[in-house]
Amino acid sequence: MTALRLFLFFVLGAGLLGCQSTQTTQVPSEQNIPQFLDLSFPEYTKVTIESPEQIFALNDDAKRFVARRLLGEKDPAERIDKLLKAIFDHSDINLYYLNNANTIAADTFDNKVANCLSMSIMTYALAKEADLNVDFQEVQIPEYWTRRDGYSFLNGHINVRLTPKVGKDQYYFSATGKIVDFYPLARKQHFPQNDAKVNRIIAMFYNNKGADALIQKDFTQAYAYFRSAILSDLSFQSSWTNLGTLYRMTEHYDWAEKTFLHAIKLDENDLTVWENLALLHKRLNRFDKADKIMARIEEKRKANPYYHYILGEEMLDKEEWEQAITHYKRAIRIDNSKHMFYFGLAKSYYGLGDKERSLYYMKKAARNADYIDERERYQGKMDLLASL
Repeated sequence: MTALRLFLFFVLGAGLLGCQSTQTTQVPSEQNIPQFLDLSFPEYTKVTIESPEQIFALNDDAKRFVARRLLGEKDPAERIDKLLKAIFDHSDINLYYLNNANTIAADTFDNKVANCLSMSIMTYALAKEADLNVDFQEVQIPEYWTRRDGYSFLNGHINVRLTPKVGKDQYYFSATGKIVDFYPLARKQHFPQNDAKVNRIIAMFYNNKGADALIQKDFTQAYAYFRSAILSDLSFQSSWTNLGTLYRMTEHYDWAEKTFLHAIKLDENDLTVWENLALLHKRLNRFDKADKIMARIEEKRKANPYYHYILGEEMLDKEEWEQAITHYKRAIRIDNSKHMFYFGLAKSYYGLGDKERSLYYMKKAARNADYIDERERYQGKMDLLASL
C-alpha cells in the first residue's frame, strides 16, 4: 500500500497522526536542511506558492457577508452563534464537499467547494474578520485512509475552536466557546486534541497541494510544495514522509531513505513512514528488512477497521471482487457502524454480478450514513440499481 499523508478537515470523515503536546514555531535556514535536493528539481523556484497571507485573506464579498450577518450584534458569544449559523446555513454558503478542493479562504468562499482543511481555513478567516478569538486544534483519532487515483491517503483531522473576545468591561464565567468539528466520530468519542499553531496549518495546506501534484506526477510542483511545507513547520512529519515518497518515485533512493529516517526520528511510532520505508527496501531488493517492518506494521494495524477497509478499496481498484469482500467483512466485524464499509461490499457484489446482495448492502450503507446528503446519494444509487 503506497500511502501519502494528506491532512484534511473532513466533513465526511478523517483521521490525524498524533502530534506533540507542545509546538514551537521554527524558522529554519534552508542551508541547514540536508534532505533538500534542489539540484534535481531546478524549476521548483518557478512554481507559484501561495503566501500565508494569501491563504487566509478574504475578499470583499466575504467581508460583507460577515458584516451583514453580524450587523449590530455586540455580544461576543452571540457573535459566535450567528457566525456559525451563517456559515452552515445552506441558504447562505451551501458548500459542496470535494476531496481535492485545496483552496485558499477567498476561493473557498467564492467557489462554495471545499475539502475540510480549506473549510477550516475559511472558518478561521471569517472568525477573525468577526473579531472573535479562534484557534486550530489537531485531533488524535485512529489511522484513517481514503483512496484516490490509485493512491491511499492517510488523512488528517483538525477542528476550529471559537471563543468570545471580551473587552475590559466584560467578563464571561465560562468562555469555552464552540468547537467546529465535522467528524462525527471525533465528536462522539472525545479524542485528545492539541492546539495547532498557524504555521502548522500552512504546512498542512502546502502538503495537500504537494500530494495533489504528486498524483499528477508533476514532480517539480510536488517538490516545491513539500519544501515549502517543511520550511513552514520543521516538526510536521507528514511533509517529510511525502518528500521521501517523491524521492522514491523519482528514483532518488538514497535521498528517500535519508528523508524517511528523518521522519522516523520525529515520531518513531508512526506506521505510515515505516511502511514507506519498507516499500523502499523492496524496491532495492532488501526483502528481509521490508518483511520485518511489514510484519510489525500489520500486527499493529490488524485491529483497525480502516486498515482492512483500505485494503478492500485497493482490491476493488484491481477488480479483485472476492478479496475485496473479505477485507470489507473484516472491517465490519471490528466496527459495524461505518457506511463506507457496507458501500464497499455493495460495489464488490455488483462487480460479481450479484445485484440482490449489492442492493442489500447499499441499504445498510444508507442506514449507517452520518449525513442527510450521504443518505440521499445512496438512495439515488439504490434507485438506479433497482431500475437496471
